Amino acid sequence: MQVAEQVQLRLALDEVHFLPCAIPVHRDIPRTSDANRICMIELAIACNSRFRLNTLELDRGGKSYTIDTLRALSLANQSDKLNLILGTDAFNQFPGWRSPDEILQLANLVVCQRPGVELNESIYASHWVDSTQLLKDRARDCILPLEIDESHCSSTLVRQLLLEQNRAARCLPAAVSQYIASNHLYEQVP
Repeated sequence: MQVAEQVQLRLALDEVHFLPCAIPVHRDIPRTSDANRICMIELAIACNSRFRLNTLELDRGGKSYTIDTLRALSLANQSDKLNLILGTDAFNQFPGWRSPDEILQLANLVVCQRPGVELNESIYASHWVDSTQLLKDRARDCILPLEIDESHCSSTLVRQLLLEQNRAARCLPAAVSQYIASNHLYEQVP
């Protein structure tokens, strides 16, 4: 949430969409139902009027490839600029994604620098821009490295902490943490 808020403010984005994936390609399958994941996202974004839940990937089903999502969003919103927000760790794997060149033809990438992860600046080096204004001026084909206030609460850490008796509360909005506890989500099966 902190990352999304910082990016939205720094880039003055009209909206930030949260897209839960159906079947992740680069990590384990979600350990709770789509309905629970939707509820948790709704709880997490309720206080920000610029945040939106987008169930496109869940509705489509199957493996969730970013290129498929960007194609659909581009067709549905032809006049909108698309910015894909991702962390350094995900960006460093970007060349291995499905159709990375086409992803850049459909959107700009905003790469949020995460603590302890070195950014591979050789990846698509000719696409890099060094200011938010340059990113705003171009509809697609740019990569902006964006320094954000440090947060150690990555999704990977949250998933790990959830396995440890719901110790993820420090990284989650209170309403989400309460939802997880009251619905006994992510509890270890003996």
